[in-house]
Amino acid sequence: MPAEVCLRFVRHATRVHRTGLKSFGLFVGDPGTPFRATDVIFLDSRRNRRNESGNREAFEAQGEYFRRYDDAGFVADPADLLTAHRRIEDSGGEIVAVFHSHRRQPANFSWIDFRLHNPAFAWHLIISFHEGPYPRIQPFRVDKDGSELGIAPDDDRQGSELAYLGPEVVPLCLVVDGPPADVSACVAALGLSASRS
Repeated sequence: MPAEVCLRFVRHATRVHRTGLKSFGLFVGDPGTPFRATDVIFLDSRRNRRNESGNREAFEAQGEYFRRYDDAGFVADPADLLTAHRRIEDSGGEIVAVFHSHRRQPANFSWIDFRLHNPAFAWHLIISFHEGPYPRIQPFRVDKDGSELGIAPDDDRQGSELAYLGPEVVPLCLVVDGPPADVSACVAALGLSASRS
C-alpha cells in the first residue's frame, strides 16, 4: 500500500474514532492486483444501519458484548455503497478488500468478522483503537466460501467478538512503500519505530 494511502486511512479512521463512531470502508486497487490497495474509501459512519430494526436484533444475538455496546457492528447504508461502487467503477479500479475499526477490541479477526466477511475479497483489514494513543492495524487473508455468511436474530451466540481461530484466517504483513517522508509520517501516525515498521 502506498504510504500516502495508509496515512490518509489512519488519520481518517482516527478522526472517526474520536467522534465516537466506527469506521467501515473499502480498499481499491488496480484490476488483477488483489493484494495491493491504491486508494481507500470510507463509508459514512453517521449512516451506520446497525441499530435499525432487524439489524439490532441480529447483532444482539451475537452475545453480551453486542447487547452492551450499540456501536459494536456496522451495516453499510445501501446508498453509500452504491455511490462507492460507482466511484470505483468510474476510476477503473476494483475493490480489493474491506476494512473496519474495533473501538474496544484488539486488532483481531473475530468470529462475527468471519461470519460477515464477503468471500469475494481475499483480505480484510482491522484498525483497532483498543489501547494506547496509537491505533494498531492488522490485515488478514480470509479464505471463505459462501456457506457461513451473515448473522440472524435467532443465532443465540456468545463471544462473537473473540478471535476466530480457524485455518481460513491468517494474519498478513502490511507493506507500505513510497517516498521516505510519506513512510516516516505513516510510521509516526501508528506510533511505530523505524525498526518495527
